Amino acid sequence: MKYLNILLLVLLIGLISLSEFVNGVIKVDPTTQFLIDESYRVRLFHGVNVVYKIPPYYPSTGEFDPITSLNQQDIDNLVGWGFNAVRLGVMWPGVEPVEGDYNSTYLDTMKSIVDLLGNSDVYTIVDFHQDLISRKFCGEGIPDWAVSLNASTNFPKPMEKPYPVNTQGYPALDTCLNKEFAEYYFSEEVGQTFQALYSNTNGLRDKFVNYWKQLATLFLDSQTVLGYEIINEPWPGDIYADPKLLIDLGYADKVNLLPLYQIVNQAIREIDNQHCVFFEKALSDVYESFFPAGTPGGVEYNDRQVYSYHIYCGTDRSGNPRHQYVCDSEENIFFNGAMRDLKRIGGGGFMTEFGAVSNSTNSIGMLEFMTSTADKYLQSWTYWAFKYYNDLTTAGSSESLYLPNGQLDVIKVKSLSRTYAQAIAGIPLYMNFDPLSSDFQFKYYINTSISEPTIIYLNQEFYYSNGFTVNITTGDAMYKVVEPNNVYVIPTSTTINNSLIVVNINKN
Repeated sequence: MKYLNILLLVLLIGLISLSEFVNGVIKVDPTTQFLIDESYRVRLFHGVNVVYKIPPYYPSTGEFDPITSLNQQDIDNLVGWGFNAVRLGVMWPGVEPVEGDYNSTYLDTMKSIVDLLGNSDVYTIVDFHQDLISRKFCGEGIPDWAVSLNASTNFPKPMEKPYPVNTQGYPALDTCLNKEFAEYYFSEEVGQTFQALYSNTNGLRDKFVNYWKQLATLFLDSQTVLGYEIINEPWPGDIYADPKLLIDLGYADKVNLLPLYQIVNQAIREIDNQHCVFFEKALSDVYESFFPAGTPGGVEYNDRQVYSYHIYCGTDRSGNPRHQYVCDSEENIFFNGAMRDLKRIGGGGFMTEFGAVSNSTNSIGMLEFMTSTADKYLQSWTYWAFKYYNDLTTAGSSESLYLPNGQLDVIKVKSLSRTYAQAIAGIPLYMNFDPLSSDFQFKYYINTSISEPTIIYLNQEFYYSNGFTVNITTGDAMYKVVEPNNVYVIPTSTTINNSLIVVNINKN
């Protein structure tokens, strides 16, 4: 019955009304909710987060460095591991260090990084990244000039007596790191500053809108920008003034986030009506959001908006899941909630953060569970994080793909460098990769009107060092191996449109 329902969707594909593709940007098929390219192939993305939270607010593009760089060598490594997406923090303090004065040098630098990624067919999610909304509150996000509260008088009450600050109003980092950064969300001033953004106190929301207008203008013609993520992990607001924001699930989404998203979306659409807009639920909604269908631009924009969700479980401060099977159960519940959200809201879906773990046995087991579950739901993802990038909200560098000694964390990279279909000329049905056996199976209904091939990535070094065998066990199609790590699947002249194709890849 499931395959029959999907086949009906395939038969309808020629009737789908999508907005016109401009410059080949990625869109969403609102019927299947898959991301699609200009050839109408379904696209799946695996990638990493690159967020530099402190000055200069961007990674180095010079010499390779295991902590700070994102250069051509790094990009070649990402491509070699099968990563075709980067979620890139484009930081507001870098864009507008002085109120009303936009830093063209910083904007040009971020555009050049996006172009550099794009030259290697790596797509970018442009992310307004924040944690705790401000450096004054042990995090990052909005510029100092936009913080109207006096952080020296109260932060982090009521959790603890106020921290001493320096002349810039910043608490010392070693003091901040005494606690898990997420605990600081419960300080009064963090919630008040978020509420100022939502309520446009002192025009803060207007200034935030202007920040997004700058970015929409900058990336308007960028073909390899996947979209704009309005705000990372938004806190519900001033939970002490209005406790319902914390305890009434969905209330913050309705009264604070949805209005903000609609305003920012409208501002972006006045400049860029083509790229996708990404949006998240409030941090307080642990299971699912209560966003209505068509958030944020209305159902007519479901071909250009993507629900961004993060899935984490409880870990210790070293980045290890405390109990792997408990962790897997938690994450399965959260995944189910995200899929319920996606079905209700419409548009596309993308797991833009998960992981943030070391290379312990429990951690690798968790990563393999998460990536296999994403395969089950045919969802794209970006791991947190590519490198440490001097992250001021992280106690150590264990989340990185590089070890503290600067060496590549091969165990972790291997767990993320999975065999998967990157581009599908039809409708995907099933995808499964077993990292122990290296066995891969992929099923899809082929659309013979698409001239571009289905592309399957595999990592020969990690999983198929003695070679591999490709078998198309169902359907009329042929394959060719494109070195070093791609298998192309192409219909034969006898292939019937919408017929089932089953591809198996096994190591020799």
